[in-house]
Amino acid sequence: MKDKYMENERLSVLLFLCVALIYAFTYMTKNCYAAAMVLLVDEGVLTKTQTGTIGAAFYLVYAPFQIIGGAAADKYSPYKLIAIGLLGGAVANIIISFTSNYYVMIVVWSLNAAVQFGIWPSVFKIVSTKLSPVHRHNGVFYIMFSTSGGLVLSYIFAGFADSWRSNFEISSVTLIVCFVLWVVAGKYFDKKMVSEEIHSHGVAHLPEHKMPDKAKKAGFGRIMLRSGLIILLPAVIIRTVFEQGIQTVIPTMINESYDNVSPSFSSVLNLIPIFFGICGKTAMNFVYRRKHYNQSMAMGVLFLVLIPLLASMLLIGKINMWIILAIVSMVVFIAAAGSYIATFMAVPFTDYGFNGTAAGVLNAMASLGIVVGNYALTRIADGFSWTAVWIVLTVMSVAGCILCMIAFFPWRKFIKTEY
Repeated sequence: MKDKYMENERLSVLLFLCVALIYAFTYMTKNCYAAAMVLLVDEGVLTKTQTGTIGAAFYLVYAPFQIIGGAAADKYSPYKLIAIGLLGGAVANIIISFTSNYYVMIVVWSLNAAVQFGIWPSVFKIVSTKLSPVHRHNGVFYIMFSTSGGLVLSYIFAGFADSWRSNFEISSVTLIVCFVLWVVAGKYFDKKMVSEEIHSHGVAHLPEHKMPDKAKKAGFGRIMLRSGLIILLPAVIIRTVFEQGIQTVIPTMINESYDNVSPSFSSVLNLIPIFFGICGKTAMNFVYRRKHYNQSMAMGVLFLVLIPLLASMLLIGKINMWIILAIVSMVVFIAAAGSYIATFMAVPFTDYGFNGTAAGVLNAMASLGIVVGNYALTRIADGFSWTAVWIVLTVMSVAGCILCMIAFFPWRKFIKTEY
């Protein structure tokens, strides 16, 4: 597949840094409601269920639009798609900062999700095919830290903000600045690119694919079915619940399960699991780069290890808070390692020109996982208890392990030979 890429290695590094920073700040703004949940509940502006519903509405709209964004990133300028998302997100954050009406919030935040349809697929398209060939594998890996960085920033602001509105005011200003910088930088980088034949084995440590001519004409739907990706998608949803969903509810869970823990302090405590999440991605990169594993098998093993850890969380409120925080940190560590695996699932689709589409579909599933984390977990906690939440999560880990076992053989065939 032919595409434009940055031949100059110095400019390739600068392009990556620019994309990574833009996406980190974008991710920070997407997590405003999750990070401010404990403040919104404590100030009596919204209930846990309402706050979770707004966050869930964002990702419920965001998920299908990611599929559209993935297809768009394979056909149109990723620079323009990112710019549209930045500008639309800035407007949405400005509006939210001036209202406390639940219904206005849910509508505006849902529209915010729609305008950000092309950001992640375009970011993945750039780092997997438009960087210099020597930077692509590292680009796909290190871009994952933008999500962690954005998440850290969102909880830092929430922990030290004087009110929930401050989160959205800061986000709106940040996105406006990012939009201006991206428009200028995007035009410059695009002019410096040259054309090249792009292959997936140049992006990651994959065997060179033996692809017959008929495979080059295969549609994405057919490839997704025969590769086993369709089976792995629910597992991607579950993995995201363990990483993103759990991080969302940790501050409120600790605040309600243990006395003398303030809302602000519980938000700051959430930085510990987030740090472990960063370590999880780093550890998986260290292991994965030395020996290429079938992604289905690797993720299945992670689900298996998570089962006893999740079950031990049934002791929430009954044992020392720091022990609970340590267990949660290990859960996030393992789930974040799984995000490395999930991200690289899109790489084998590069030969077909569907890497942007695959990234969009995978991100759509991850978004549905955040919906479950933001909405379902908070509803279970409101209607039952935090203990019930961890029972559900333990069962989900068992289901994820089974799905990965089923997908093992078709996915192994896919990453070795194409259809």
